[in-house]
Amino acid sequence: MVTARRLVAAVLASLALAAAVGVHAQEPLEALVDRSTIRVNESFTLVLRAEGSVRGEAPDTAALQENFDVLNVTTSRRIGIVNARATEVNEWQYQLMPKSPGDFTIPSLRVGDRQSNTVRMRVLPSDATGDAAADIFMELTAEPDVVYAQSQVLFTLKLYVGVSTGRSTLTTPETGGVEAIVEKLGEDSTYQATRGGRNFIVRERRYAVFPQGPGTLTIGPVTFEAMVIPDRGFSRVQRFRSDVVELAVAPAVAPPPELAGAAWLPAKSVTLREQWSGDGELAVGIPRTRTIVVEGLGLLETQLPDVLLEAQPGVRQYADRPELTREVTAEGLLSRRSTSFAVIAQTPGEVALAGVRLPWWNVEEERWEVAELPPRTLAVRPSSESAVPAPAAEAPAMSAPAPAESRESTFWQWLSGALAAAWLATLALWWRSRIGAARRAPATASNADTKPTMRRIMRDLASACAVNDPHAARDHLLRFAEARFEQDPPRSLGALAARLPEPAAREVLALEAHIYGAVAGVWRGDDLKAALDELERGAQDTERVAEDPLLPLYR
Repeated sequence: MVTARRLVAAVLASLALAAAVGVHAQEPLEALVDRSTIRVNESFTLVLRAEGSVRGEAPDTAALQENFDVLNVTTSRRIGIVNARATEVNEWQYQLMPKSPGDFTIPSLRVGDRQSNTVRMRVLPSDATGDAAADIFMELTAEPDVVYAQSQVLFTLKLYVGVSTGRSTLTTPETGGVEAIVEKLGEDSTYQATRGGRNFIVRERRYAVFPQGPGTLTIGPVTFEAMVIPDRGFSRVQRFRSDVVELAVAPAVAPPPELAGAAWLPAKSVTLREQWSGDGELAVGIPRTRTIVVEGLGLLETQLPDVLLEAQPGVRQYADRPELTREVTAEGLLSRRSTSFAVIAQTPGEVALAGVRLPWWNVEEERWEVAELPPRTLAVRPSSESAVPAPAAEAPAMSAPAPAESRESTFWQWLSGALAAAWLATLALWWRSRIGAARRAPATASNADTKPTMRRIMRDLASACAVNDPHAARDHLLRFAEARFEQDPPRSLGALAARLPEPAAREVLALEAHIYGAVAGVWRGDDLKAALDELERGAQDTERVAEDPLLPLYR
């Protein structure tokens, strides 16, 4: 027995070790740079980031020294708690200076058994236009060369400082000519550069500028003011102003006939993608979440259009409020518009969802293109709520005795059967008395019970909406569903929404999304109350002629 326990413990330990090795092998080692395009006399920073423990291990950087000089190395280690689990992140930062101009690839670097990704770099020749004789000067650049209305212009400011300074300020670039939106891209980067044999500290700042119409756009000047501290003499405040960049902004390009009516959307790239909650099937009356994400490179998030879905038979799709986000990349702003839809199937079988098309203008290729989501067909199964079998009548405990363990159990089976028969006879007499009492009661009793019940439900629901209590509103809505659909009552808010018209269905789904979704905030019951009032007015107009009339909400 002891030997068997030891064998099991050894197997478990081996499995745990293999799992730990597998997790460790999957932890990434990421390589990234602060700038992918530099000049031969400028330094840049390479960062290696490793998740997980790497104690006692250091990156092998011998491959870097072929094309770059390593000026400085710093390391850092961060430990934190995420989801009740300890996490560790190690970073190595290398300040590198290129040895020659050209296009280079920083090779994959190794830390233990992990390898980083490669990084492409472009090193331009030295720029001799700067005034190396000056202690402080600025350079401005803007790209691309061809600019369209509402497209992104990457504006870069480089401030060269060759002396000690203090209390410095740097203004936002001014714009003139056509109206423009100016967005700062991330934090400033700092590196070293050599001009005319002098060493400078370079402070680089980037902006995304979006001209709002055709015409001439001027960017700049930028003003730098600082207390200059020379090697000799007295310190003094000095002010430096940059030159001005002038750009010609082209008007929007009309779409081709096959894309007639397309909105103007100039970008470097536009993509569409979707995500679904749950498995690959729909169930009648049960909502599933479909999230469609529009992603645009070189666009403001407010430029991304709404996703409009075609109305289709057999399915309803209700849009939630879109979520707008952005991030800064080497190519400018990368913006996203995420819209979640509650998808509710109406009938079992199959439902075909139409594709989504979004035309856009490619500013690099100078042509119209279309981002697409292909059509898809989903299987729809009947709702499990309508397929639940009726519960079987519970028998008394002694009417179903356990199987006998010996031949003497026959007596106990007969005894149990006799007791069960007596219990059933008593139940039949009681039921007969109840039926007789019901027949003797006035015919209006059932109506007197039903009407106050519905009236009380609707009053409670209105009160829950008035005090903005989502959980009480949910409970009263489910009570309403039982009273409204007596033969087959829906058991969830999603199933109830599938049977209600607009706008009541939309507000019921909004309540469900607030209670069960990840949307933070305070629920307001005004819209649900207004939708119920509208539903009541429609019910009062049609309850006498409709085949399945809605009960009045208030009486």
